[in-house]
Amino acid sequence: MKDTFILFLFAALAFSGCRKQVSDYDRPDFDPQPSLNAVLQEDQPVWAQVSFAQCLDSVHPAPCTNAEVLLYVDGHFTEKLQHDGKGRYVGETTAEALHEYACKVVIPGYDTLFAQTEMPEKPVVTHVEIMENATVNDEGRPCPAFIITFKTDPNQKLYYCSNIYAAFLNDYYDAETHAYLGHSTESGTMNASINTDDPVLLNEGSDRLLFSNEIITGTTYTMKVNALFSNYGWGGQHSGGVIERTGEVVVRMHGLSESAYHYMKSQNAFEEPDAYSNLFLGVISPINLYSNVENGRGVFAAIAPMTCDTVFINPKN
Repeated sequence: MKDTFILFLFAALAFSGCRKQVSDYDRPDFDPQPSLNAVLQEDQPVWAQVSFAQCLDSVHPAPCTNAEVLLYVDGHFTEKLQHDGKGRYVGETTAEALHEYACKVVIPGYDTLFAQTEMPEKPVVTHVEIMENATVNDEGRPCPAFIITFKTDPNQKLYYCSNIYAAFLNDYYDAETHAYLGHSTESGTMNASINTDDPVLLNEGSDRLLFSNEIITGTTYTMKVNALFSNYGWGGQHSGGVIERTGEVVVRMHGLSESAYHYMKSQNAFEEPDAYSNLFLGVISPINLYSNVENGRGVFAAIAPMTCDTVFINPKN
């Protein structure tokens, strides 16, 4: 994400160099806007950051140190969060799955901020396997797919995000003589699926591994994620013949609150490749990041992180 932001900033600066500076421009006044931000995690203490959004040339938001931050669990007042001296308010309550958390923020001179979210359950991945030669990348190399089966509940609207780490060594042998031909290596961390044909991902309108169970009708779903590697290596002929693959796959899947899902969707819309292309054409439209904070800005969300055990592919003793 940091690299993406730097690329966007560099593009904006390069483009601005082609324009003539406007003289005698009076920047309109910007009244600081109160903001509430928090991403609660299961089994971790509840916290919230309260600050003031400022004008565009401000590097950091201004922390708010005199707010009264009240926490409610399942509609009942639980505690007053304590300020840590840096604009962050922390409590002793530990976030637990399937409970609703709400935050009321009272700042002198401003309307009371209010936001709520529900802590989701951790997803359960039941099976991971590899499908060989599922697709090809931009360079024409054959790529496998990860077949991931996880539990879900069609009676609830559930939200997920995932990323996958994989590292493979591919040995190539002659099909008839079994003579060794060479090898190739591929590895990378993926949060997207290339050339996706998975119905759930297609329904999202994006190749990112950010999705809901909106069209899932059963209690389990098997998702096909076409691999996208960032690192390659090879030796010998590494072509033709029979492939023997060894390696490992780690699947990380997280349960999201509805607010976390919608915020990440709006963030992805900002980061889509077309946004960079349209920037140079001068036709880019403003994108408003999702917010669920009443009388202010920011997002109050929750995430239940989960890591699937490492899956070893054809391990050699």
